[in-house]
Amino acid sequence: MVLAVASLLTACETPFQPIDDSSLRAAIDAAAAREMPGAGDSFKTIQPLPNEVEQMLAPRAAELARIGPQLSIAGPGLDVGQDLAGQAPRQVLLGLQQAIATSVRNNLGVQGARLEQGVTQADIIRAEAAFDAVLFANTGFNRIDEKTIIFRVPEEIVPTIFGNDAKAWNFSTGIQQPLVTGGTVTLATNWLWQRYYPVDFYFPNASWTNNLQLGFTQPLLQGFGSDVNMAQIRLARNADRKSMQALRERLLSIVAQTEAAYWRLVLARQELAIRLWLVEAGVQVRDVLDKRRQFDATLAEFADSVAVVENRKSAVIRSRRQVQQAVDNLKILMNDPALPVGDEMTIVPTDSMAEQPLSASLREAVATAIQQSPTVARALLDIDDAAIREVVADNGRLPQLNLNAQIQWNGLDRAYGGAWDQIGAGEFVDYLVGFTFSQAIGNRYGDATLRRARLERSQAVIGYRSAVQQAVFNVKESLRGVVTNYQLINQTRSSRLAQAENLRALLVLEQTIASLTPEFLNLKFQRQDGLASAQLQESTALVEYNIAIADLYRSMGTGLAMNRIELEGAEDGRTP
Repeated sequence: MVLAVASLLTACETPFQPIDDSSLRAAIDAAAAREMPGAGDSFKTIQPLPNEVEQMLAPRAAELARIGPQLSIAGPGLDVGQDLAGQAPRQVLLGLQQAIATSVRNNLGVQGARLEQGVTQADIIRAEAAFDAVLFANTGFNRIDEKTIIFRVPEEIVPTIFGNDAKAWNFSTGIQQPLVTGGTVTLATNWLWQRYYPVDFYFPNASWTNNLQLGFTQPLLQGFGSDVNMAQIRLARNADRKSMQALRERLLSIVAQTEAAYWRLVLARQELAIRLWLVEAGVQVRDVLDKRRQFDATLAEFADSVAVVENRKSAVIRSRRQVQQAVDNLKILMNDPALPVGDEMTIVPTDSMAEQPLSASLREAVATAIQQSPTVARALLDIDDAAIREVVADNGRLPQLNLNAQIQWNGLDRAYGGAWDQIGAGEFVDYLVGFTFSQAIGNRYGDATLRRARLERSQAVIGYRSAVQQAVFNVKESLRGVVTNYQLINQTRSSRLAQAENLRALLVLEQTIASLTPEFLNLKFQRQDGLASAQLQESTALVEYNIAIADLYRSMGTGLAMNRIELEGAEDGRTP
């Protein structure tokens, strides 16, 4: 009978209908649909702004590219100055994918996120262990030697008991199995050996009293059902999923940060190359003015050229510091044992920035972000957590009504085996069936707990809407950055070509005029600065365009897939 009741209750989920979550699902779907762009949006290739200057100068583009700073010198041969030891730093070549792979593998923040996921996996095992069977056992020895109060009897009747004098050994053991329904099944046996004194007054003496117990307890209202009793396991699994999403978010951020640091190192080296060219070109102008001091150049004009050159040399020093700072920033992200931050080894990037236009759809980008963004995924898990807690809180409002059932087979004999024979014969059997009931008057605690749980679920829905909005905002900002910087590439290139044409015209004039006046040479200084500034703006636009693409992939949650980084989940038993 006990086993039949236990089997029936184990198959049940809950004595009442679960909370209707149709409104919750509708709120989630509405939050995502509300932020989706119009259906007419489709994939479009980013188009550069029309520019007449570039079209006009296109026939001389190759010639103009040879005028001014040559960014090809930003490679291994670039003079980055001395390190902190006063020596030329050793150089190591590094590609972008190698830098990203090293960061994903070694970054300290990623390592911490991996450890956090290990913690949450251990929490799942701890929660599941609540339903592990428990083996229990206890034993003891009892020696009783005491007088007892007896009734006085007539003298002709000989009293048989003068006190309580006995020895007893007891041992009990069994297995207790918690059930997902909230109940417990217990199978236990008790052995008692006892001897009373005087020996002749008791039979059998000594004796074995053994029994076999099968017990069952089950909440019928509050605490009933797997929805309630497995809540902690579900919460622990959600926490593990959240840690996986946190790891994904950390990896997405590290990939984007590493790519940005890589391109900023490229930009720092190109800026240094531009500054070095300015010094070299400035020295040539200064030397010409120095030679003309015997003719038409005044001391003030020569001093002005010297000041310009020295100012350009100061800019070189600052650029060299920026290069080493960019190197150290990349080293911190990579955390490569072969490239420690404390080492003065410098990194030479081997990859160049992409210039290809990106084909993108705002609607598809937003849909991808809502589907794959770790922040949105964690917000959904928060809603699930709140729903689980609401189910538990709703069950907590019910009265406590518990079923207790037990059956016990007994045996008593002088011999240990004889007592077990009686148990096997089933001659002495005890039964117990009972119910316990309790209910708080007013039930204010249960009602307040449920109200709190429902408010927390509403907060989780609002948090999901906020996460969706933020994901959409991040995608739009990143996409705007891609469009803007791609257009800036063409615009700054046109500006650079115009500045190169301006300097080319001056150089042509320099070869034709009879004399070089100080004013002419000062104008040459200005046009050198203009060309260098335009070249730096073009390089900056290229770098920012590549960084914007990386940031777009991070916002969409596809940065790992774009870099062919696979994240193995913990739920399938593999290590991330």
